[in-house]
Amino acid sequence: MNTRCSVTQDLLPLYEEELLQLKTQRFVEEHLQSCQECRQIAEQSQIPLPAEVIPGGASKKMMRNITLKLTTIQIFFVAIAFILAMSTTIMNDNSGFILTYAILGAVTYLFYRSVLIAILLAGIPNFIWNCLLYMTDWFGEFYAQSFSEALLIALTSLIVHLLLTFVGIIIGFCILKIREER
Repeated sequence: MNTRCSVTQDLLPLYEEELLQLKTQRFVEEHLQSCQECRQIAEQSQIPLPAEVIPGGASKKMMRNITLKLTTIQIFFVAIAFILAMSTTIMNDNSGFILTYAILGAVTYLFYRSVLIAILLAGIPNFIWNCLLYMTDWFGEFYAQSFSEALLIALTSLIVHLLLTFVGIIIGFCILKIREER
């Protein structure tokens, strides 16, 4: 193979897309008329590629299984968040919430790689639980004198828990950065 052949073969994709300058296009056309090997390569490049594979039953079943597993894991995370919300209420003089919400923040961030999802998974169950606890008498007594006081307690608890969750998110972020550097 001579230099003219290698240059022509390198230019074939651009020639087929009509992206060459006029002089270069003439060069390629002249060479294709005189060289049988390059002409065959050009003709082969004109053969259409086979159509994309149409997903069949096997791939749909695989996607269904993956979706089921992810949904199960997500339900697990939400359940853990609710359990933590119920067991780590600040007003119950339970200081264990410090570690558990940091761990929840780190784990959910590592799994989803999303600050928003980690905050929502930690915050929504906590806020719902605190609203039920402080704004209703479902548990036999009112903890607050008024609705506004109960809402203030619930929001304060939410903010404290979210701060600890954010600490966990930062830890998860650092873990990811350390793993990327290695």
